[in-house]
Amino acid sequence: MFSYELQQTRRNDLQREAEEWRMARDAKAARSAERRARRTEARAAVRTDAEGAGASLATPAAAAAPADGHRAAGRFHRALHPHSAA
Repeated sequence: MFSYELQQTRRNDLQREAEEWRMARDAKAARSAERRARRTEARAAVRTDAEGAGASLATPAAAAAPADGHRAAGRFHRALHPHSAA
């Protein structure tokens, strides 16, 4: 009788651990989905902002950049290193 009780206890422990594991997995999946949704929204907002900024750079006022090559929109052009792959 004692071995049966041990077996039942072990079975209950395994079922409880399996349920905890499933709950943790589901919680992790939900967090990942929320994070993915936030990133997608942020990327879409950045794309929308970039499209708007790109359109503002194409205006005639922005085309008249100063003689030293700096842009008035606060962006800068990064010079490539002479030994870079590009």
